[in-house]
Amino acid sequence: MNRDNWTGDQLALLEALQDLVADRFSTVSRQSAEDVFMEVLDEFPDEEIEESSSGWTGRISRVVERPMFPNSTISGESSVGVQTAIEISADSPDVIDGLLEQLLDVGAVVVQLDSKPSLNELVQMTLQFPDAHLTFDTEGRVVHHAAGGTAIEVSSLTREDRLALQAIRDDMEGADQSMLAPESSQELGQQRSPKPSPGEISVGDSVLEPGAVPVVQENDDPLRSFAPLTSRRSKPRTTARGSRRRMVQTTSRRQVDLPDPDMHVATSSRRVDKQAGKSTREFYGPPPSWLEASGDPDRIESLVDERVFDILLQLSKNGFTGLLVYWRDDEEYEQLLFDSGYVVERAAKPRITEEELGPMLLAADRITKRQLAMAAAHADEIGLTVARSLMELGILNPEELRHAIAGRLTFLLEEFCTHQKGEVHIFGSQALPAGFLPQPPLRVHAAVERIIYNRLFRRLSQKSTQEREEQMEEALDTYPEIIEHERDRLERAVVGDEQKRLLEGVVTGRKRMREVMTESGLTASETFGVLFSLHRMGLLRFDRSLHNTVVRERLRENITVKYLSVHKASYFEVLNVHWSSYSEVIEDAYENLVGQFDRERMPDDLEDDILEKVDEINERVEAAYAALAKRKTRHAYRTRIMPEYKLDHAIPLFLKQAELAQRRQHWEDARDAIRRVLDIDPDNDEAMRRLDRVDGIIVGDLSPDPSDTNP
Repeated sequence: MNRDNWTGDQLALLEALQDLVADRFSTVSRQSAEDVFMEVLDEFPDEEIEESSSGWTGRISRVVERPMFPNSTISGESSVGVQTAIEISADSPDVIDGLLEQLLDVGAVVVQLDSKPSLNELVQMTLQFPDAHLTFDTEGRVVHHAAGGTAIEVSSLTREDRLALQAIRDDMEGADQSMLAPESSQELGQQRSPKPSPGEISVGDSVLEPGAVPVVQENDDPLRSFAPLTSRRSKPRTTARGSRRRMVQTTSRRQVDLPDPDMHVATSSRRVDKQAGKSTREFYGPPPSWLEASGDPDRIESLVDERVFDILLQLSKNGFTGLLVYWRDDEEYEQLLFDSGYVVERAAKPRITEEELGPMLLAADRITKRQLAMAAAHADEIGLTVARSLMELGILNPEELRHAIAGRLTFLLEEFCTHQKGEVHIFGSQALPAGFLPQPPLRVHAAVERIIYNRLFRRLSQKSTQEREEQMEEALDTYPEIIEHERDRLERAVVGDEQKRLLEGVVTGRKRMREVMTESGLTASETFGVLFSLHRMGLLRFDRSLHNTVVRERLRENITVKYLSVHKASYFEVLNVHWSSYSEVIEDAYENLVGQFDRERMPDDLEDDILEKVDEINERVEAAYAALAKRKTRHAYRTRIMPEYKLDHAIPLFLKQAELAQRRQHWEDARDAIRRVLDIDPDNDEAMRRLDRVDGIIVGDLSPDPSDTNP
């Protein structure tokens, strides 16, 4: 029997039986033990006993070992550490329920591993929920080994991850509730949520008071402007149809064909608008279908700034199928029809000739006016769309029409992205009539990621060098990294070969922004446009964790080195200055050390012993500054630690340095050397005379040329 497929309880039972037989029944023969076990098994019920979700200890679908990064080096030889990486796929209700309980209620998962990692070892974990289309990459620490499996504490789940996990649990509980028999439903009546009263809003199983809004995940990354769909709603919207709102219904995304848009068609309306007197209201064929949704919208969003980007990206990400209606001045103006997250049709009210397919084909020189008239007449007579009439009359083949429709949707979506006023009403497919999607073969899917990316890239890559550097300044020490579970959307957004090569070869998450900008095969403006466009869309993250780790390690090293030196060194060495330094040098060195070892600026995760060293360093620095800040105490301390002959010997050396600096016209260096002489011997007449001349040259009162007559 293959034990690899056993559950955790089966393995635990085997281990318990082995221990029991070895300890108490080692003299029982194999045949006798087999007879006893068969008798026990006969007493088990025939039906399968459902395991408790809290006791789930499933096998891992795959266990791999991979090198950690960065590599460690011991005695000059490369020694690559090995870290366990596990993958848990919750693809059955029992596993989902058990995994959710362990993650949300316990904070740890219990799993069976082929080889047990050591205690406190870090484990890379991938948690997959295929039915919910969610994948979490996180890190755990091994905290316990038992017969039932290895317990791994999971403490790095973000608040957003926990909200998503809780949503999966709520969906499962809602499904279980809906499957209860009527009698069971009556018995559980006291446990069900109360029916919302007039004015209240029902969201899932909860009831919100008037004026309340559901809790949403706020944007916690200041470099990322992509926000959740409801983050800017201040209060629920009351519509003319009623005050209750439903949540947007979404479906899983399908793989679809994305034809390249005909760019001549995509730019035809723009050319017509620029030609004065060319705009017309002459309509061709039946009007595009305008859908009337039933019931209340699932969601209403006000448009402000670039909020329209966030709405379209969220609908695409969630695989939304339904209708988005744009309202302006309290009237319906524009509709976008979605199929599995892709835009498949757009309609406007009232009709705009230059935005319909027939006139756009005419403006792009794809058909003649006579052919357009024929297709329009045929469409009116048969009750078809102009596109299908063009195909049936043989004027354009289906492939040409698909590219043309994609070009039209590209242009219209770019125009839709300019809306910054009004609001959008979102309806799920349940509110639309049957057969509301365009019919094949002329159903064309347009990816909103590509349109939004192209728009952002054009805008960002055209910024001036100064604007670009200002926006990049905060991200220069971050590590650009592609978000793995967004790769399919990334592929829809980026189609240029050079840009793809940048993302595949340079943007690895292991190179700082500075290095990415240097190694990119694109220009600086284009590289900036690619990275910040994808970051704005939520497809690329600027990771700070590796940089913060490097900074912390360097800080620990600096603290240790400084701690070892402050107790052995003189006060001058504590402040990192020469023993001949004067007041200004002492002051600058002190302020630098105070800022470098400020307790308030230390990372939160520094160990206690490191923080104790910081306190001792600060105490020593304060004592050194108190002794050296004033010349009188500094001179007394200097004469105490320095032999008199060494002080006398230093004065002519500093004067010689000043003389050489004057010949090279390095006036600041000359003044520094002279001031060191005066700090040792304040009554040195030659030093005072030289200092007066150098100061006069620096401020411009004297000429540096000795032959000039100075006042």
